[in-house]
Amino acid sequence: MTQMTLCHKKNSRKELKSMKKKTILGLLAVLVVAVVIFLFVRGNSEKSDAVIVRTGVVKKDTIIENLSTTGTLIPNQTQSLMGTGNVLEVTVKVGDKVAKDNVLATYDNGLQLIAGIDGTITQVNIKAKQADTNAQQGKPSIQLDDLSTLKVKLELSNSEASAVTINQKAKITSGNQTFSGKVAEKDPVAQSTQSATGTTASLGAIVTFDQAPENLFAGFDADVDITTNTVENVLALPIEALTYNDKNEAIVYVVKDGKAKETKIDIGIQSDKLIEVKKGVTNGETVILSPNSDIKDNMNVTKE
Repeated sequence: MTQMTLCHKKNSRKELKSMKKKTILGLLAVLVVAVVIFLFVRGNSEKSDAVIVRTGVVKKDTIIENLSTTGTLIPNQTQSLMGTGNVLEVTVKVGDKVAKDNVLATYDNGLQLIAGIDGTITQVNIKAKQADTNAQQGKPSIQLDDLSTLKVKLELSNSEASAVTINQKAKITSGNQTFSGKVAEKDPVAQSTQSATGTTASLGAIVTFDQAPENLFAGFDADVDITTNTVENVLALPIEALTYNDKNEAIVYVVKDGKAKETKIDIGIQSDKLIEVKKGVTNGETVILSPNSDIKDNMNVTKE
């Protein structure tokens, strides 16, 4: 074999090895690109599958629990005067302001109707030279009310009555005016009333104003918010986050690593915006607000 032939064979082997090396490197490069593309597509796919949710944060806060109800504005004091016989004279009309001990009406039998309080005449159901038959009809001859200040009469349901106690603070709203007050009275027993729909029972209570209100009128309704409980510096979450599972257990969905985690919680008192959490979540955790039936445990989620 000649020298030239040997050199040619050696060069051929080198070229073959070089080609194989380039082929392997090329295949590796293609594989790396494929893996990168796969991971990118997979990541985008997971993102596209994620449900967009609104979120809130668990934090320490003060919670004020209120009972909201509606009552009727009534006079602070009232006097229903009843007479009998023929009326000789009536000295007042509706709207008149009278002082205690003023004579309001006189009868032919010597009876006189006398004001027992300072107040305003709100009913006159008798006329001079006519017989007074109001007692038979269950009506007062003359009604006298102290309208210098008012109070709110409540009719509480069974659940409301158990939450209301004397001296609880209250907020009274009538029209566009709001006043502070407190629970001043609570009846010891409930009263039953008959209606077309059946018999209902309610417990009477009185809320008084801290200061005499102006431009309010007896007989109108007033909205009353009674503070029934307050807790300070407790773990709280937005009430929007609270929902219940099929066992009627209180749960929230905590967002962890891009996933919704169904979490059972123990709850306490609540306001219109916050609810106390006694167990189940920790301070600073993120929870999903208003979770609908599409939200499931371990589902991919992303914040708005």
